[in-house]
Amino acid sequence: MEYKNPLGVDIDLETGVIPGAKKLVRRLSDLKGYFVDEKAYEELLKENPVVYEVYAVEQEEKDGDLNFATTVLYPGKVGREFFFTKGHYHSKADRAEIYYGIKGKGGMLLQTPEGKAEWIEMKPGTVVYVPPYWAHRTVNTGDEPFIFLAVYPADAGHDYGSIAEKGFSKLVVEENGEVRIVDNPKWKE
Repeated sequence: MEYKNPLGVDIDLETGVIPGAKKLVRRLSDLKGYFVDEKAYEELLKENPVVYEVYAVEQEEKDGDLNFATTVLYPGKVGREFFFTKGHYHSKADRAEIYYGIKGKGGMLLQTPEGKAEWIEMKPGTVVYVPPYWAHRTVNTGDEPFIFLAVYPADAGHDYGSIAEKGFSKLVVEENGEVRIVDNPKWKE
């Protein structure tokens, strides 16, 4: 039998960077159609800020193996909505995932295919378990980068299309200086 070699990497806990990892950058233009306030989106699009960066250490898409990644989700809002990641289901829907808060504050919006939603606040040291079949999106509700680690099965895959098409049933917005979870008027059952 041929064994895979163990691997150790350092994560910069201040910046979220994993040196040598595959880097993905998502700008506001990559999130067209995701935010409710289209006028505010078009106005901010003139600047096209970086919304988040992912540093991924990926294995072969093989049953039993794990991938891990850090995400640096920057502070900001489109209208009243806080900056967020695209969000996804897993292509293999029966796969779970773990998130661990490293720096900043925010949370995770989770949802079943039928639209039942849950909000879990995150800060450094918070662990969130994403059960199989739940879509998940992280949201930065603070004023500094929100950095977290994700660990997931290498064969889980990402289904971004379902979220792009239907959205999440809830939005995370600022109302009178408070974080509020409200119904998404664009939610498609």
